[in-house]
Amino acid sequence: MRHVLKGHLIFLTMVTTMVTINTILVYGFSMHDVLIILQLLVIVIPGAFILKELFTIPLVKNIETKYLMSIRQNVRRMILFPAMVMLINSGIITMVSTILKNIGEFPLLTNFLEGWGIKLAILFPLFFFVVRPLWNYIFDVFETAKID
Repeated sequence: MRHVLKGHLIFLTMVTTMVTINTILVYGFSMHDVLIILQLLVIVIPGAFILKELFTIPLVKNIETKYLMSIRQNVRRMILFPAMVMLINSGIITMVSTILKNIGEFPLLTNFLEGWGIKLAILFPLFFFVVRPLWNYIFDVFETAKID
């Protein structure tokens, strides 16, 4: 139960952070726009969760089973699996936002690759060095502070 809750909290933190970053990168830094987009998190978070659970995780498990079995289990579980999920999910979200922003413009592929690269440069360090260690620390503190 603890791991499921921690996983959901990490996911919610990452989705909220990436929606904010995506809004600022794509539409500029207007507080009014950011507040409007953050209100859409009520729709975006369930959509991202469904995307992750029904598409990305089964795809990554299939890739892992077919191609990555020679890599140690703990490396696959702690590094490769979340990295591949983030790579695929951020690619899908970047593609959708690029298409919506650039309707009628032709450098769609370069805009997509540029936006995806920027997001990945933010996403991987944020997840591996900030969000996951922070939630692990918070759960460890609460676990050690249990009242008997």
